[in-house]
Amino acid sequence: MKIETTLVMNFSSKLAALFLLGAITSVGRAGQELKWDQVPESVRAAVLAHGGTAGQTVDRENGTKNGLAVYEAGVKDKDGEIADLVITADGKLVETKHDDAADRADEQQAARATKLLAGVKFSHPRDLTNSYLPLATLKQDILEGTEDGKKIRVERTALPDKHKTFKINGKTVEAAVYEDRSWLNGELEEVATDYFAQDDAGTVYYLGEDVDEYTQGKVTSHEGAWLLGKDTQTPGVLVPAHPKVGDKFKSEVVSRKIAESDVVISLSETVTVPAGTYQNCLKIEEHPAGEGVEYKYYAPGVGVVREVPTGGDERLISHTTK
Repeated sequence: MKIETTLVMNFSSKLAALFLLGAITSVGRAGQELKWDQVPESVRAAVLAHGGTAGQTVDRENGTKNGLAVYEAGVKDKDGEIADLVITADGKLVETKHDDAADRADEQQAARATKLLAGVKFSHPRDLTNSYLPLATLKQDILEGTEDGKKIRVERTALPDKHKTFKINGKTVEAAVYEDRSWLNGELEEVATDYFAQDDAGTVYYLGEDVDEYTQGKVTSHEGAWLLGKDTQTPGVLVPAHPKVGDKFKSEVVSRKIAESDVVISLSETVTVPAGTYQNCLKIEEHPAGEGVEYKYYAPGVGVVREVPTGGDERLISHTTK
């Protein structure tokens, strides 16, 4: 989950900060972490004087400033924000560094992801057997209806021969791959390749999508595309393992423009569509960023049977299994 990218960003930030100190030489590998009793007394005194605590670790940075060794210690400043003290061997505080907004956002997102995925295992991630989204048996679904006054047709097709892997909890997870082709008034509008995975408990996660937007038969945009590990550190939750009314989760946690919060509002819906009548359907209320409220209905043993986007209504007309 963006582990490699985050490491590169952190190293780049530290390296840039060292250059800002000026007159730095011998920059090589990353600094060395020292125990408290290994830190010079003058440096320990400076750390304690600026919000640090006795016994904490301190980094001995590579390179020097004015011929003196450079140390870095993480503390909380007077406003409660995390800061890094840059101190030379004589105990002089050279700089107090704060993470920029992007770094803080990454750290917060990483914390959310860690909490979300604590103890989660993916032994067979491509086997999507969740009752409300049993995509493991799906060959193709076709939905038709209207959207913003136009006729829409969506063909949702399994791509069992396509493979894509992601890193979750430091382990490689192979996603199940599906394609949505959408036509508006008979003209191809979008082809989206979606990546999903199911954990051992039965929760289905959304790991991203590749998107091609079409205009008059030509790809003109990739708007809305995102991938776990590249654009976000947090997978979305599509359907919980055992949904209950009132359950809240996020199916997309990417950016201000690509975000969606969902809530389960019913487990007892009856839905009649051209493909049939389905009992005890799961109804999820969706709140995508910058758009109105939308709804999606999942039938046990089938999957999505109806979608109600803002200004539209799409219903299942065909459900083909393997």
